[in-house]
Amino acid sequence: MRATRARTAALAVVVLLLAACGGESSPGGPSGETPSSHELPTVVPTAPPTTDPAVERTPQVEAAVADLAEHLGLDPAAVSVVSHEDVTWPDGALGCPQPGMSYTQAQVPGARLVLAAEGREFSYHAGRSGDFARCESPRLGPPPADS
Repeated sequence: MRATRARTAALAVVVLLLAACGGESSPGGPSGETPSSHELPTVVPTAPPTTDPAVERTPQVEAAVADLAEHLGLDPAAVSVVSHEDVTWPDGALGCPQPGMSYTQAQVPGARLVLAAEGREFSYHAGRSGDFARCESPRLGPPPADS
């Protein structure tokens, strides 16, 4: 009887952990509920932003630079890093929700990278994996009060 209770308790803990870990999606990927545009919490920076040239050029940062250069048809040397900061995203959309998509409704540790080229800035967001994805319409805080 005692062993059965212990197994049941252990199984319950595993189920709760799996449910809490839920799937993280990349920007635009499904895995939970659709966030209401009126309920998006503010992104919480977990470290102050770093600006170039102090940004560590990790393989993930270099991949984002290469992605933007390819997207714009430029040499990667024409892309500069404006800022890089660790953030806690409010949900699995990673600050880049797509219409009609569903996302986990749990906070996700990640990072925000801002790159510049051709006089414009471009936002790249990452979740737990650390791999950045370009975000065409970043949502970095709550919507305006009149929306």
